[in-house]
Amino acid sequence: MLLLLGIGTGVGLLWLDQPGTPAASEPPAASSEEDPADPAQWRPLEEGEQPEGTPEELLQVMATNPLTAATLSVPAGCSLPASEGKVPDEELQAYLEAGASCLATTWGQALQEQGVEFTAPEVVVHPAAEPPAASSCAPETFTGTAPRACIGDNTLYWPAEWDPGFSTTSAVESPQLYMWHLSYSYAVFPVAATSLHSYYGALLDGLEGDAAGSEEMRRRYALQQSCFGSAAAFQQPTGPRPTERVEEFVTSAEAQADPASPAEPSAESRAAWVNAGRDANGDLSQCITWEAPADQVD
Repeated sequence: MLLLLGIGTGVGLLWLDQPGTPAASEPPAASSEEDPADPAQWRPLEEGEQPEGTPEELLQVMATNPLTAATLSVPAGCSLPASEGKVPDEELQAYLEAGASCLATTWGQALQEQGVEFTAPEVVVHPAAEPPAASSCAPETFTGTAPRACIGDNTLYWPAEWDPGFSTTSAVESPQLYMWHLSYSYAVFPVAATSLHSYYGALLDGLEGDAAGSEEMRRRYALQQSCFGSAAAFQQPTGPRPTERVEEFVTSAEAQADPASPAEPSAESRAAWVNAGRDANGDLSQCITWEAPADQVD
């Protein structure tokens, strides 16, 4: 029954239309050879600031930002409440908050070591048919079929009725599956903490008119997100960490949704980067999709 699980491709990738950039603290000290005004070098952006630079310069930023030097830790004392199958709606908020606290530790420590401040997002459970009225995200972007990461209000919205396989899982597998989907969605927020959503948006703007180039960048971005989410999920302790059947399935090409457009990666490429995240042992330099050969991001 685990095969009923579906791994979405677009979770959290609609948030570029949202205003607001989480503030970053002081970046790592620059060497004497670095120019802080160089558009090819990463720096934290002020709220609402749009970076400048050529596509080549912005691509370099995407490949050399603080996340690429970060290492995710295994959080101590991380566990999810006992459950079997789909968590009842009235218990889901507390359940997801427990999982999110583990991810907050994993990502917060990694970013702190890189001189980047990370404010953990809130988690809000809502009825699938009722988009949250107070969200900064447009109501039409809530599909009810996947979590929705909204950068503007630093909140991860989770549709209560959403069930990509939870109801058919055992007490052992349930926390693994919930943490897998939670980790994938959650990875949007540390990316935003480093201002990379703004750099990425500027990169796409610079490629306006170059359809093939833009599609390739979108695939690279989506695959990085898959790698980050996988890396964080596999850095969890025994219990929430995917093992056995869950690990075998979520890392397989069969678990990945087929691309709906040339801007989405193939199931095979997504599976390859999910496996890269699993094997990284928290080393996010293994997730630099921006420097990978084109045939690894198709």
